[in-house]
Amino acid sequence: MVHKNEDQLLADRMLELREWIKSHPQLPQNISSLLLRRFLHSTRGDVSHAQRLLELNYGLRNKHSNIFIDRDPLDASSQQLLKVADLVPLPGLTPENNKLLFYRLIDFDADKFNFTAGIKVFFMVADCRFATEDEEKLSDGEIPIFDMAGYTLRHLTKTALGALRVYMKFVQEAHPVRLKEIHVLNCPSFLDKVLTVVKPFIKGEVFKLIHFHLPNAETPFQHFPRSMLPEEYGGEAGKMSDLKQEWMQLLKEQRDYLMDAKNWQLNKAKKGGNRHKVDTDVAQSLRTLEID
Repeated sequence: MVHKNEDQLLADRMLELREWIKSHPQLPQNISSLLLRRFLHSTRGDVSHAQRLLELNYGLRNKHSNIFIDRDPLDASSQQLLKVADLVPLPGLTPENNKLLFYRLIDFDADKFNFTAGIKVFFMVADCRFATEDEEKLSDGEIPIFDMAGYTLRHLTKTALGALRVYMKFVQEAHPVRLKEIHVLNCPSFLDKVLTVVKPFIKGEVFKLIHFHLPNAETPFQHFPRSMLPEEYGGEAGKMSDLKQEWMQLLKEQRDYLMDAKNWQLNKAKKGGNRHKVDTDVAQSLRTLEID
């Protein structure tokens, strides 16, 4: 028996996914090969799983267009958010082939912090990364790192529960990534109050991935190399300001892509025949998730 090599298997699965999208004309028909490759990669080559993930992804985007479609990385709220917070994918991969993503406040004034803008920018950075990353260097998994230094109870009171709910639903159910671990650095004394707000939205299996670290702890480096962090954290990845500037430039370059609704909207005008039933599929998927 002749076995197909991995490249041919991937090509066959990509073709199958493309044909499926054609049979669902309400989905965007211009999804890039790079993005489809990520959906397949995140589902370990399971085409049916990738199809369900695509439906959930675009269904949620359209249900919450204020976050995922009506956006501009250069508008006032996004630019203000980027002045008070860093949302930076770090270069390279861990020895286990995982991607590190670093998030922190740099201006601790809670009055300048807009939670919903933070969620919008988070997903713009992610969509920008998925559109530009090297296809040959897709990570096996993702490790978000949240530095809570400077986060106060006043920041907590500014949490928009609607945006938090959307964020948690999307990253846990519809994001084409495999979460490996989540690290929270510099945990404050009021961490219990933070968890009271966010834990109801976190699935049990995801909560088990979270590692909490006290200020100045060495425990994070039992999970990932310190050398991969920015210089400010004793690493060798360069200055955070330089890394951030690279991503802000990428956001500008990808602005048209991020803002073009045709890349993200469901085309509800195209009903199709028996094969063209994406409305029903998406509605069923959303019911399964119990989206509010």
